[in-house]
Amino acid sequence: MKVPFLSIYTIALTTLATGHAQSTEAVPEARAPSASAFTAAGVASIQGELPNMQRIDTLRRRKVQSDFSSESAEDKKIRRARAQAIKDGFVYAWDGYKKYAYGADEIDVLNKKPKTTRNGWGATLVDALDTLWIMGLKDEFARARDFVAKIDFHNDGGQLAKVFETNIRYVGGLLSAYELSNDSIFLEKAVELMDILMQAFDTPLGLPWQMLNITTGVGSSETAGTYSTNLAEIGTFQMEFFRMSQHTGNATYHEAAQNVITVMLRNNIPGSPGSSYAIPGLYPVGFSMKDGTFTRSSAYWGGGGDSFYEYLAKTWILSDFMLERDRELWSQSVEALRSYAVAESSNNHTFTGFVDGTKFYPSADTFTNFIPGTLALASKIVGSDTYFSLAVDLLEGGYSVFDEMPSTLGAESIQFVRKNVPSDYQALSSQAERNQVDKYGFVLQRPYYVLRPELIESLYYMYRLTGDKIYGDRAWKIWQGIQRNCRVDNGYVGTADVTVDASVTGVKNTIDSTESFFFAETFLYLYLIFADQDTISLDEWVFTTEAHPLSRSIAFDGTF
Repeated sequence: MKVPFLSIYTIALTTLATGHAQSTEAVPEARAPSASAFTAAGVASIQGELPNMQRIDTLRRRKVQSDFSSESAEDKKIRRARAQAIKDGFVYAWDGYKKYAYGADEIDVLNKKPKTTRNGWGATLVDALDTLWIMGLKDEFARARDFVAKIDFHNDGGQLAKVFETNIRYVGGLLSAYELSNDSIFLEKAVELMDILMQAFDTPLGLPWQMLNITTGVGSSETAGTYSTNLAEIGTFQMEFFRMSQHTGNATYHEAAQNVITVMLRNNIPGSPGSSYAIPGLYPVGFSMKDGTFTRSSAYWGGGGDSFYEYLAKTWILSDFMLERDRELWSQSVEALRSYAVAESSNNHTFTGFVDGTKFYPSADTFTNFIPGTLALASKIVGSDTYFSLAVDLLEGGYSVFDEMPSTLGAESIQFVRKNVPSDYQALSSQAERNQVDKYGFVLQRPYYVLRPELIESLYYMYRLTGDKIYGDRAWKIWQGIQRNCRVDNGYVGTADVTVDASVTGVKNTIDSTESFFFAETFLYLYLIFADQDTISLDEWVFTTEAHPLSRSIAFDGTF
C-alpha cells in the first residue's frame, strides 16, 4: 500500500512555503540546505527530503499564544485570586508530603506514611521541581535541590526501574529544573540517570526494555519472559533525549530515541500480508522488541499509545521545527485520527475511540483528553483551522464527561453510543448501562477519578491559545470538585465514584492514590491557567508529557 502523506497539515505547511499562508509576514529568502549540513537523525523526511528553511523560518517567528491585553480589571482580579487558591492547595498537599514522606516517591495520605513506587529516588519531589519554581516557592525549591544533589541513582531501592516512567518523571523533571533555574546540579543528575537508562537500549534492535535492573544493567519486559512492550513505552523518549543531546553535545541520546522510530517504520508496512498495521498513521499499541513488529491490530491514542503521538508533534516543535520526519508522521497520524478514530456520540459530542484493524470501537479513557491540547497547539503553529476545530470538538466531548457528573470529575474510562448507530445501544450488556447512556450519554466503565491532569492540560492549552475565559471557568469548576471530593487531612486522594458528590452525601469515597503527576501536572496546569499569561508562555516553552516545560529558545541547526 502506498502511504499518503498529503494531509491538511501538509497543505497548511506547503502554503507557508509558497507564500499563501494566513500570515502576511514577509518571508526572507533562505538557501536550500545540502545533505551534508545535517547529521542528526530525523531531520530528513521519510522520503529523504530535507527541511524547507523558508517555511521553518516563518514557523520560528509565528506567535500562537493569545493576546490578553484586553482582559478587564475584574477578570484579572478573579483570575489571580484563583491562582492563589490553587497555590494554597498545592502548599497544603506539599506540607503533608513534607511531614510524612519527604524525599519518598509518594505519600500514602490516608495512612500518613511514605511509599516507594519509583526506586525510592523521590519521584514526587523531582517531578514537582518545576512546579515549586514556577509557583515562586523558592525556599522549598532550594531544599529540594539539596535533596536532589544527594540522590544515588545506582541504589535501586530493591525495585526494577520502569524505563518510560523514569524518563518522563525523573529525567524530564531534572532537565526542566535546570532550564528554569540554570543550576548545573540538575543537569549533572539528569546526565547521570540518562546514562544508566541507556543500558535499556542495549538490545539487538536498539529498542528499549520496559524494565531495567539498575544494579546489573539487565533489561526485561514488564511481562516476564516475553519481548512485549507498547507504543508509548518505546516512543516517549524523543523530547528528553533530544534536549539532553543539545545540552551535552552528545548525539548518542537523540540517536537512540530516533532509532526506535526508524526500526518501527522499517519493520511495519501498512496493509502488507500478515501485518497487524492496517491504517497508515494509526499505529497498533502492542509491539515486539524481538523483531520490531506490531503484535496486535488494536490502535489507540489513549493509554499505551498516547504520548508516542504527543512526542511526534512536540519534539518537532522543540527541535526548532527541524525534525521533518516527526512533523511528517504527526501529519499522517492526525489525518488518520480524523478519518478513522473519532465519532459523534448520540448526545452530539465528539470522542475518539480505538480501532482494531479498520473497525471502530466507541470506548475512550481519560488519557485521550491530552489530544485536544496538543492538537490545538500544533494546529495553531501550522495554521490549520480544520484541525483546530477538531481539537475544540474533542475538548467539548472530554469536558462533558466531567460536567455531566455531580462531582464535576470525570471517569477513568467511558463507553459511548455513536449517533445513528443503534447497534451500539443494543450491544450494551445491561439495563444499568442503558440507563447511564440515557442519563449521561455514555457508560462509566471505570467510574473513579485519581487526580489525573489530561483534561485540565487541554483546558490550559485552549485558554492560552484562544484567550476565552470559559476554559478557565471550566478548570475552576473541576478544581472545586477536587476540593469537595478529594481533599482530606494532609493532602488529596482519588475518589471511587464520580457519580456522587461528597457535599451531598457527606462521605468521601476515597482511593489511596496520590501519584507524583498530581504535583507535577495537575497542580501546574491548574495554576498556569490562572497565573499571569506570560508565565511559561507557549511561544517560549513546550511541555513534555509529564508537564515539564522545556525552552524553545535553544536553537537547532540539524547538528549537535
